[in-house]
Amino acid sequence: MHYVFLAGIGNSGEGHWQRLWYEQRSESASWVEHADWDNPVMETWLANLEATVAQVEEDIVVVAHSLGCVLLTEWLKRHHHPSLAAALLVAIPDTQGSEFPPQAKHFSNLDHPIKKPCPMVVVASDDDPYGSVEHAKEQASALNAEFRLIGKVGHINASSGLGDWPEGKQVLKNLLEKCV
Repeated sequence: MHYVFLAGIGNSGEGHWQRLWYEQRSESASWVEHADWDNPVMETWLANLEATVAQVEEDIVVVAHSLGCVLLTEWLKRHHHPSLAAALLVAIPDTQGSEFPPQAKHFSNLDHPIKKPCPMVVVASDDDPYGSVEHAKEQASALNAEFRLIGKVGHINASSGLGDWPEGKQVLKNLLEKCV
């Protein structure tokens, strides 16, 4: 399995669980890079994701955070991806929410169910400023994904103080066991 990491606006920097996980798997992982992390353009970010995936010859596991989750759902709406083995979507933001960054206005929520190509888990926090629990549940339902609520940890990012986030690793491990 090859891990593909999708970060959100601003990228996931030092101290973010997503970056730590990537660094631990760097031989079997790719980080989808963008030229402009602060002013996302949907079509450009999708092209970057496509280019990254095209270089991978193994089945992939996507580990997405924040706007990376929305990018993944858009990718799934547009394409069939037989090599996608599993997806972990963490802190999926509400693109219609009052806190959603205006520079990402071309990104959108799932508004209808899509065919789930693989096992998926949507992880949410009780107090994420970018998306409510109800929104996360709606998105999980549209993806036919498992839903996990992990308590009050904000946007589940470096500011949440999760470090290596062992609980998240267990969620991923459980998800991957469904792929066997």
